[in-house]
Amino acid sequence: MHLIDLSTVIEPGMPKPPSAPDVLRAYVLEQSKAQEQEKGYTNKLEQYTITTHVGTHFDAPSHFTMGGKNIDEYPLEMFYDVPTLYLKIWKDDYGKITAEDMMAAELVSGPIQKGDFVIIDTGFYRYYEEERYLRTPYLDLEAAEYLTGKGISILGTDCFTVDDVREKKKPSHVHLLKEKGVLIIECLTGFGQITQNRFRSICLPLKIKNGSGAFVRVAGILD
Repeated sequence: MHLIDLSTVIEPGMPKPPSAPDVLRAYVLEQSKAQEQEKGYTNKLEQYTITTHVGTHFDAPSHFTMGGKNIDEYPLEMFYDVPTLYLKIWKDDYGKITAEDMMAAELVSGPIQKGDFVIIDTGFYRYYEEERYLRTPYLDLEAAEYLTGKGISILGTDCFTVDDVREKKKPSHVHLLKEKGVLIIECLTGFGQITQNRFRSICLPLKIKNGSGAFVRVAGILD
């Protein structure tokens, strides 16, 4: 068994969508050599100002509907040892991912099965630290419907959104989260470590009360 980390780092100034505020860090307690020498130890306590929708994070249904479940309402079992299918569908800037793209990727990776955590690699994880990352690919509505028709449990992507950033309407978010209750993980990374198309995953979200989203450490379990 081999674990691979598919999560981004949380740090000040990290990449974010235009709608989100900057990620800030301040120290409530800051370490010093003088304190270490005087007391034999020194304290560090950091405070972050951050939304729950930056970095590798879950979108829960309540992100897009008042009646939707919050992230803290899901059982732990849903996020442990999850059957996972990796689909490589590389796209250019603002590239549209279609149902046909999904079917073509399945010919390589194998079929999507009910209950799968489906990870879509658009190739844009490579640009996470670059301005180009803001020109993310997206799923069209038919692609989202294709996935829910297969009965997936979680959709993962290396982009910060599953919808076209140039449009105000968010049909894929609405369909996945509001209409079908399918969780989304955005800003996955590290796909260069994946050596098999089907594996298991651990993706435990932070237990944020009434959270529309939550940070998540995603680990792939490879044979």
